[in-house]
Amino acid sequence: MKLYEKWKKWKSKDKIIDKNTQKNKWMQRLFLQKIIIFLVTLIIVVLVLSINFFPDKILLKEGQICSKDILSPRTVEFIDLEATQNLKEKAAKSIKEVYDLNLANIENVEKEIDSLFLKIKEYKEKIDESSKDTNANITENDKRLTDDELNEMANEINESLGLNISGQVIINCFRLDDLSFDKINRDIKNSVRRIMEQGVKVDDLENAKKQLIREISEISIDHYDALIASEIGIVLIQPSLFLNKEDTEKRRQEAISSVKEIKRIIQKGQIIIRKGEVVTSEDIAILNALGLQNPKFNYSNIIGITLITTTCLLLGVLYLNYFHSDVYKDMSKLILLSIICIFVILVAKMISQISGYLMPIASASMLIAIALGPKIAILVTVILSFLISFIIGGEINYILVAMIGGIVSIYAIRTATQRSSLTRAGLMIAGVNIITISALGLINNEGYYLILKDSLWGILNGFLVVVLTIGILPFLESFFDITTSFKLMELSNPNQPLLKKLILDAPGTYHHSIVVGNLSETATEEIEGNGLLARVGSLYHDIGKIKRPYFFTENQEAYKNIHDDLEPSLSALMIASHVKEGVELAKKNKLPKDIIDIITQHHGTGLITYFFHRALKENGSSVDEVAEENYRYSGPKPQTKEAGIILLADSLEAATRTLTNPTPSRIKSLVKEIIQKNLENGQLEECDLTLKDLDKIGDSFSRILTGMFHSRVEYPDEDLIKKLKEKKKKNGNSNKKSAENNKSKSAEDKGNNQKGSTTTKS
Repeated sequence: MKLYEKWKKWKSKDKIIDKNTQKNKWMQRLFLQKIIIFLVTLIIVVLVLSINFFPDKILLKEGQICSKDILSPRTVEFIDLEATQNLKEKAAKSIKEVYDLNLANIENVEKEIDSLFLKIKEYKEKIDESSKDTNANITENDKRLTDDELNEMANEINESLGLNISGQVIINCFRLDDLSFDKINRDIKNSVRRIMEQGVKVDDLENAKKQLIREISEISIDHYDALIASEIGIVLIQPSLFLNKEDTEKRRQEAISSVKEIKRIIQKGQIIIRKGEVVTSEDIAILNALGLQNPKFNYSNIIGITLITTTCLLLGVLYLNYFHSDVYKDMSKLILLSIICIFVILVAKMISQISGYLMPIASASMLIAIALGPKIAILVTVILSFLISFIIGGEINYILVAMIGGIVSIYAIRTATQRSSLTRAGLMIAGVNIITISALGLINNEGYYLILKDSLWGILNGFLVVVLTIGILPFLESFFDITTSFKLMELSNPNQPLLKKLILDAPGTYHHSIVVGNLSETATEEIEGNGLLARVGSLYHDIGKIKRPYFFTENQEAYKNIHDDLEPSLSALMIASHVKEGVELAKKNKLPKDIIDIITQHHGTGLITYFFHRALKENGSSVDEVAEENYRYSGPKPQTKEAGIILLADSLEAATRTLTNPTPSRIKSLVKEIIQKNLENGQLEECDLTLKDLDKIGDSFSRILTGMFHSRVEYPDEDLIKKLKEKKKKNGNSNKKSAENNKSKSAEDKGNNQKGSTTTKS
């Protein structure tokens, strides 16, 4: 026996060690997952915030419109290269080109003219001599041959002198008389020399030829001679002025070296280019001087952003750990929080190019307030407002508008239970944005037009926030199984399939659920819990009874109790199975996890007392022969305040049916008894209900149940009322007749009195 006890103790110790080992592994895995979420969030946020600090080869181009104010990151003195270069170019252009007159070229042209006319004269003399020997009576054929010979002579002259004068012009010179021949020679030499001495540039040669033609025409007597002279002169004239590159360049360099460099000073924080201005070449020069046009990778900026982002995220983690441990321990909620923050920062980055007043911080505020609670939303709003300030260059105006709008949005949806309430929140955000932007504009002495323009962006921000929130919220509810107030309101509609089926198949259970819902909601709100979740959870907590409704007394009505013919253990099994069947129905109909948890926990591990005592009675009160675990619900015990309150309300509603005379004092004592019983059984040890909370819950239960069971005045039957009316009618008629009799009798008495008085007088 001792060996068996030792072995049993050893096994129990072994089980405890295994449980501790498994718990440690689970904690390590959970901690690792949290670190991964933290690092992923940190990396993405830092990358988004650091995009502006990454090197960019070309930020702006000349002629481009600047999309934001560009500030100087430091004070720098630099040489304005462009302005200096412009001055140098002007100085260089102010120096005219130096040309030299080439007299040798003029002499060469004169020699060519002399050589040409000398050659023509030689051929002309030959022609004259041959013409003397020729018979005067020559034929036309002989004449043509003579012209061919003249053309050949003209070609020989061009070839020998290397010229390209028209052959017909040379032939015409052959036919001139000596006087005209000599005059043309002189006119060409004089005109060409005079024009070339004036200076003829290569580019001006065509103009010089035109001038030559005009001069020859003016000095020539015969038009025919002028044409011949012009044709020869325009072929022989050449440029006489040639650029002296060395002298010109020397003078220009002297002018350039005399120009002083222009220096400029740019102060730190000075606006280099304003938003909306067209970028000039001067702006580009300043950007290049500051190293902004082709910046180098700056590691210090990235490190700084990483440090501040890490600090902000750690602040959020510590806040969740100490003040919202339920969220900190829930991985899905941490992932949800991370995704919302990353999404809003990404949207803010994209929209910041349009206006800093458009950044939808309030969207994150509302989503987090709806999904995780307003207190968490306020902290995240403040953190996001500061982080996003890196995107917009730290403008305090944008930070204030984003932060105030986010906090107002949390206030606007604090009691929202319908999706249409988000529209009202958007209008409130737009209104407070107008007020904040106008106030900041007046403080900074901005123009009314700019204030109006920024206010329009603030109004648009309100509508953008609502659109994003309404669009994203259903996905968050679906993917992360978040139980929002909007979802709960939809589930509370009696037209929901499960509730409709519960009303039709188990009306007693539905009525019981309504009462439990009223008790739970009021009690939960007393301790500042989620009253709506408690009410909706109460509506669904017994949906498992739909499968076999007549196994439960509230649905049996006048029917025979089925459990009278069943074994206690089987009856207990049937009763306990409604929890499991309710969970299956809830999962099949895709109810939120919070509702499923309430269904699972609303009985905890409580004992099915009636059938347990019945089993004991049948077994002669022998506890050893009745396994108590077969008469308990499988649990788990309530893990939340709402589940714990529903457990109490469910037990209390069933117990109040047994009260024959439910007076306020009896109800109050019953409430205390139920709460005390569940405390002693340990059913409330895993939820966060304190003794102070239980006192408030008990008072709330007593108040509501007293109102439900208040005493009423007993109304008489309709038949009795009719009888009373008939009796009253008969009494009325008899009273009328007696009144008439009394009236006639009084008249008679009056007459008799009058007669008596007359007799007396007489």
